[in-house]
Amino acid sequence: MINFRVGIIGAGKIAGIIADTLNKLDGFEPYAIASRDLKKANEFADEYNIEKRYGSYEELAQDPDVELIYIATPHSHHAEQAKMCINAGKPVLVEKAFSYDAKTTEEVLKLSEEKQVFAGEAMWIRFLPMYNLMLDYIKKGAIGNVNNITCSLGYDLRKKERVTQPELAGGALLDLGVYPINLVSMVYGTEPATIASTCARLQTGVDAQSVIQFNFKGAKSANVFFTMMYEADNNARIYGDRGYIEIDNINNPSSFRIYQLDKKLVFETQIPSRQISGYEFQFMSARDAIITGKFESPEMPHGETLRLMKFYDALRKTWKIRYPMDEPWEDPQPAPSK
Repeated sequence: MINFRVGIIGAGKIAGIIADTLNKLDGFEPYAIASRDLKKANEFADEYNIEKRYGSYEELAQDPDVELIYIATPHSHHAEQAKMCINAGKPVLVEKAFSYDAKTTEEVLKLSEEKQVFAGEAMWIRFLPMYNLMLDYIKKGAIGNVNNITCSLGYDLRKKERVTQPELAGGALLDLGVYPINLVSMVYGTEPATIASTCARLQTGVDAQSVIQFNFKGAKSANVFFTMMYEADNNARIYGDRGYIEIDNINNPSSFRIYQLDKKLVFETQIPSRQISGYEFQFMSARDAIITGKFESPEMPHGETLRLMKFYDALRKTWKIRYPMDEPWEDPQPAPSK
């Protein structure tokens, strides 16, 4: 069987996890790596047994044998690099967050649709079997009607330049907050009626930690906390009128449990033994879409990527968190005096 050949743009930590995953995934191979530093690309290729190595991203995009490109650079560069790949006819899977704002995200997605070239957001929790199983239980009424979600996610990322610097679209929101926000969206699937939030900043100006309260129609709510200051419990609870679900490690669930209202455990499952890193499922979905001529993944369609990016923009505007590459914002005008 011929392996599906994946090129990787960027040679950082996430790229290493992706390369290792692809080496262990049947039917795939990390075929090419590109870095602005050819020495770094060569070192990366040697470590992960990658055949082709390039000192520019453009060279990788022109390689006729690359069938999918994974973009593993900081958020600030995703859109520019995705457009370059799509214009070269190359499908792209873009590390979350898809870009730093909705405008550039929409530009990429429109180009993907015009060129009929696949573009997907690597929001890997959308593809995980554990979450799909949990959502099936919810749809079947295992905990009745869901009425509240609480979740937290935090790691100490204060020494990570890509997260602390505004010119790289840093901050906890686009690096960590996207996970609990996606979880809420996966469960409720609708726009919140109202939102309240608070944000604390680093000295560099990026958001360091935040609390968001969502209120939905039908007396439903969600409470989300995320931080780049320290490691949190990284768990979630989903409450219904007949029981609740506990999730361990929300950005890659190691287990989840279903309880009745009297706290009686009625179901428990662990992470599947066949799972490599959790990143593999988005690659299988992307390959299936590309082979069948689709330009988006059903698990994370373009409309959902853009909707959530608009939500992240709205949060940043509320918090007055600006990146140097942001277009000027129109701040809300005060109501005229009577």
